[in-house]
Amino acid sequence: MRWLVFATFLAACGSDQELALLPASGDAGATGGSGGATGSGGAPGGCTSSAQCSGDKLFCNVALGRCVACLVPENCKESGKACDPGGECREACASEAECTPLGKHCDLPTGTCVECGNDAHCSSGDEPLCVLGKCRQCKGDPDCASRADKQFCSQESECVECLSDGHCESGQTCDLAEHHCE
Repeated sequence: MRWLVFATFLAACGSDQELALLPASGDAGATGGSGGATGSGGAPGGCTSSAQCSGDKLFCNVALGRCVACLVPENCKESGKACDPGGECREACASEAECTPLGKHCDLPTGTCVECGNDAHCSSGDEPLCVLGKCRQCKGDPDCASRADKQFCSQESECVECLSDGHCESGQTCDLAEHHCE
């Protein structure tokens, strides 16, 4: 029995490439489950490397499964800019006082002026939650539970009708671009 377990282990070690492609159940890029701002990230259409990115979003944030403008401050070409938590180049800051005139808050870990640093900074009734420095509708499916027609949280942190065909009535499919059942 020990030899069988050991042989299975050795066989798995030889296939690291294939195993690396399977997301762990707790990974932000895992599909299925309850969706969520990052729970559905990496779903069909999401990036797994920067080679899949183009235009003004040249870098892949693998954890989010999406192309972004920056991963580190050095990716921001404009002077006075730094990389915010969502992968966008924003005004750089070292204190809250530098962002206050812009109507923003300083995210000290990234040194960027952002729309919000916590949920209390989001006063809009429709976007009450702070996600990666921006006020959004949801962080996960439970945040959309009160919306009868839009109960799933998309990768963009918006409550939507569907993220997969399984979220639609029998015979319908989910338009993944619009997150709408057809």
